[in-house]
Amino acid sequence: MTPSVVHQKFLYLCAALGFAVLVSGLAVGVLTESRLWALSAVVLESLGSAVLFPILVSFSYDRLKEKWLGDEVWRIFNELSDAGISRVYKDRETSPRRDNAQTRLSEEFRSFENGEILMMGVSLRVFFNPLGPFYRDIETMLRETGGRVRIRAVVCDPANPDVPVRAAIEEAGRSPEHTSQLERDIESTRVTVAGLRATMGPHVDLRLATSAPYCTTVIFPHVCYYSPNLLAPKAPVGLPMILFRSGAHGFKMIHASFEYVWQLPTTRDPAGR
Repeated sequence: MTPSVVHQKFLYLCAALGFAVLVSGLAVGVLTESRLWALSAVVLESLGSAVLFPILVSFSYDRLKEKWLGDEVWRIFNELSDAGISRVYKDRETSPRRDNAQTRLSEEFRSFENGEILMMGVSLRVFFNPLGPFYRDIETMLRETGGRVRIRAVVCDPANPDVPVRAAIEEAGRSPEHTSQLERDIESTRVTVAGLRATMGPHVDLRLATSAPYCTTVIFPHVCYYSPNLLAPKAPVGLPMILFRSGAHGFKMIHASFEYVWQLPTTRDPAGR
């Protein structure tokens, strides 16, 4: 048996094994609601993808390398890898499929046990509104970790000149004498964070920025969830959520942007601490 045939059979075996592990992870994730088994499902899915995906890319490229499509696939793969982008979701909303940005970010909060999380956004209403999709995850994380997790968050100051501009576009037709929904969302975040500090301890710090932020980002030590935020006639805008791995250029730039805004003289503590 020639070495090339042996190599080919080995690849087929690895591909079959990776596919089996991936399917097992998906099955475990669908069939159980236990947190421990859910984490096991994520591990199995990641392991299966780590084995199967490179083989499929290599196989596809070998078959298509003489064609333009093969070169394009390889170029895009390399560019995403070089940029440190580990995943792109079409938006941060939930969907019927389990693999969506909202579910992944919820699991990220619930599985985080020690360290600091940096958060930046116009109002962060989806995170610090008791009716928002991530509030219970954050509350559970803070309660179960007992102070091992700290959150630093930055939102727009109502005095930020972008606030009335955004409100005028997102709330067309609103009477000028009425407080905008955006201002109410910012105030709601401030009140909610004060409540978390009162019940969970001083583990969440909030600052109001008069010159930023424009985009929403959640930075964990190992991954950054980044969602662009443009002025649009509706909120949320529904733009993609991009995941940057730790150490990547994008991760470093977003992290540096947060720290810059956090230290700005115009950034104030809403409680006056």
